[in-house]
Amino acid sequence: MRKISVLVTSDVHGYIMPTDFSGGMETPLGLGKLATIIEEERSLNPVLLIENGDFIQGSPLTYYEQSFGTEEENAVIRAANALRYDLAVFGNHEFNFGLPVLNQVVEQSNHPWLAANIKRKDGTYFTKPWVLKEINSVTIAIVGVTTQFVPVWETAENIEGLIFEDAFEAAKREVEWLRANHEIDVMIIAYHGGFECDLETGTVQETSRENVGYQICKEINGVDVVITGHQHREIAQHLFGKAVVQPGTKGVCLGKIELTLDDSGKLVQAAPSLVYVEDTPVNGAIRDLIEPIYTETENWLDQSIGKIEGDMLMSSPFEARLKGHPYVEFINRVQNEVGGTSISCMAIFNDVCRGFHPNVTMRDIVTNYIFPNTLKVLEVKGRHIIEALEQSATYFTLQDGVPVVSEKFLKPKAQPFNYDLWSGIDYTIDLRKPEGSRVVEVLYNGKPLQPEKTYEVVMNNYRATGAGNFEYFRDCPVVKDVQTDMTELIADYFVKHKTVQAKAMRNMKILY
Repeated sequence: MRKISVLVTSDVHGYIMPTDFSGGMETPLGLGKLATIIEEERSLNPVLLIENGDFIQGSPLTYYEQSFGTEEENAVIRAANALRYDLAVFGNHEFNFGLPVLNQVVEQSNHPWLAANIKRKDGTYFTKPWVLKEINSVTIAIVGVTTQFVPVWETAENIEGLIFEDAFEAAKREVEWLRANHEIDVMIIAYHGGFECDLETGTVQETSRENVGYQICKEINGVDVVITGHQHREIAQHLFGKAVVQPGTKGVCLGKIELTLDDSGKLVQAAPSLVYVEDTPVNGAIRDLIEPIYTETENWLDQSIGKIEGDMLMSSPFEARLKGHPYVEFINRVQNEVGGTSISCMAIFNDVCRGFHPNVTMRDIVTNYIFPNTLKVLEVKGRHIIEALEQSATYFTLQDGVPVVSEKFLKPKAQPFNYDLWSGIDYTIDLRKPEGSRVVEVLYNGKPLQPEKTYEVVMNNYRATGAGNFEYFRDCPVVKDVQTDMTELIADYFVKHKTVQAKAMRNMKILY
């Protein structure tokens, strides 16, 4: 019998050291801890090491590096090269910094990047669609695909000249070609995407085709292993006879599929599991590589840039979404000033957002505003503003008369970033009414919002694409496109105003 360990990282988002950058204690996460486990696994069996996307973007370190770093080599890729990855797949966030940065990342990588469903306009592949690896006299084929929703979210110039095909169709095409033209012992699909159905019941949970992992497992024959990501779930199981893993986010765990083959090379077993980093020490070599940029980042994060007069700390993001909060008012205030508008919408991106301390540092900004968003000002009809409020109102449902988060915003992936709070309009939502009829009043300058009248609204570039079931925004005329990152705009606001007043939100009311 022969054994091979397929090891998988996914959605690391630039977290290398064991920190969430909040300034607290060591946190059980990061590529540095994973590296120790990977090296231990290499001492036991031959290893195939795969990175499944959303690797180079998402942490304060990656933001600092892209904005202020002086090293030519990308820090995450420096660590990846030291770990000797065999291959990587593009995640949707790989495109956030634009193609010049991404092309440089690909050039710096000692491993290939796979993209079977990303092509140039002339029909050629953006990068390799698949690779064959010979390990322990076993031929392993790996096909890489990325969620086809990248154009829905990404700024057009960041993906100029690229076409994103249906991930399922591309994976099926490549698997069938490989099976017909090569002797393959083990077939792997590495998919930066998740599942559209409940894994236990098969119940359809989404139909957008952002995630097609269930269809891949169910309908593509000749596949032994399906690696998934994007949804930040922790999954290790079999589905339709295929070993499936999804190893969370930020390096909290390593995906592992232990392959057992007989002496003829026939696959006998593929056993999926997750290996959690917990108190594993950081790999010394990775620590030494990353320490300089990490120290620079920490020093930058502790720079004081302004003060808050009043209270802008947030004890409960849920309560803030339900009742409003000075932090929400402030972010909308910044957006309106930059956009030259009076109407703005924003989201509290996660459930660990804590608002700003009285003495504001860059750490406060980047740990609250975690995405590399820019701003767009759109011309939006009044009826679309009302529809957007109705969509956000579906975030809540009532249990025994008490508001709770609706299951659709929790599974298969938590989506607090798709609940918007507005300023510049006064609105009332009644959760006792059925979905689609919950918005009972919307006023602009004290008068009812006119459905067919056009209003200028500032929002982040992600929402402006229509993502999050706000598809009507996609076709709205763009009045202004602000290319500066929102974290920089927030910092600039503090530099300009020095002391910022914390103001209560008085323009929204949710009844239940």
